[in-house]
Amino acid sequence: MGILLLNLMILILIQSRTIAAQSQPGCPDKCGNVTIPYPFGTIEGCYLSKFYKVNCTKLQIWNTSFKLLDISLDGYMHGLLPMAYRCYRKDKKIFSMETRVKLSRFPISGSLNVLTTVGCDARADMKIINGEDYITGCLSMTGCNKLTNGLCFGMGCSQVPVPYMLISFRIHTERNTNSSVGKWSFNNCTYGFVVEKGHYTFQETDFDNMHNRSFPVRFEWSVGNTSCEEAQKNGTSYLCKENSVCSDSEGYQGYHCRCAQGYEGNPYIPHGCQGNAYLVNAINRFTQMTDNFSLRFSDVNECEGSQNDCAHGCANTNGSYKCVCPFGQHGDGKKKGKGKGCTYSDGSIFAGEYYITHSCDTILVIE
Repeated sequence: MGILLLNLMILILIQSRTIAAQSQPGCPDKCGNVTIPYPFGTIEGCYLSKFYKVNCTKLQIWNTSFKLLDISLDGYMHGLLPMAYRCYRKDKKIFSMETRVKLSRFPISGSLNVLTTVGCDARADMKIINGEDYITGCLSMTGCNKLTNGLCFGMGCSQVPVPYMLISFRIHTERNTNSSVGKWSFNNCTYGFVVEKGHYTFQETDFDNMHNRSFPVRFEWSVGNTSCEEAQKNGTSYLCKENSVCSDSEGYQGYHCRCAQGYEGNPYIPHGCQGNAYLVNAINRFTQMTDNFSLRFSDVNECEGSQNDCAHGCANTNGSYKCVCPFGQHGDGKKKGKGKGCTYSDGSIFAGEYYITHSCDTILVIE
């Protein structure tokens, strides 16, 4: 019966996980290994609007420049942005790439990311996507004679915070002066990139080995264009469903939905937040079922009444029973005419089987 109950509990958990779906009914919820929760979707009718459409082939969200890594229902997602660099060759030729970023309505998180410059006497600048106006910049020191792997405090590597509400920009890198970059054998390039805090560790070998690398960046997402208070006035367009709460986006348009305390799932789809109440109801249903099962299939105690042929004591077993002899005797313990009964062993009362009676119908057998 214990195994049955365990299997039923597993079934309950599977059912609760199934009901707490991430996507709209009938919609794909994966791009490879990446889960795509609503309001995002991959095909027509499965996403909130074009802003939330995911291209599974490229792993890109509509009109954005990053490769999607994951989407979480707490209002964040991870993606990869290309590296910006400028390399100075000995023949005085320069090869470079400038990162140009468009993010639709999903800005880079200003509190969780940093603009990073790698190189000696290098600089990386964030500028508006069409023009020369600066957004922010990051310079590294000219000297590179005291490099320390793992540190990004100015010597060969430098980091600065990125602004809030940034949805389009370009990253341009160059040498700050003509004194070192391209003239030292170990420092011929400057690099600039955005990375989530704590996800880049500087290594001296990075100076000439970063062209094809990319690092995770944290982006923010929200729904709607108003505050929660305004959104709740319109019941048709309000996106937070049952058992959920609403919170305003900080410094950006729209709001977020999340499941209320004690619930989990997707708050943007009907009945998407499931919690203890559902689990209790499910357990009650299955408990009733197991009670009915027990009544039908429970073991019969043959030691009760006249269902056995024991002369002295009876011990119930699963599906059967066993007769036992009084203290100091041995044998099959059955009544006369049914078996050998019980006799003493060589005159000794300490040989053979014996029993200890704890109650009228409970016997402990010792052999």
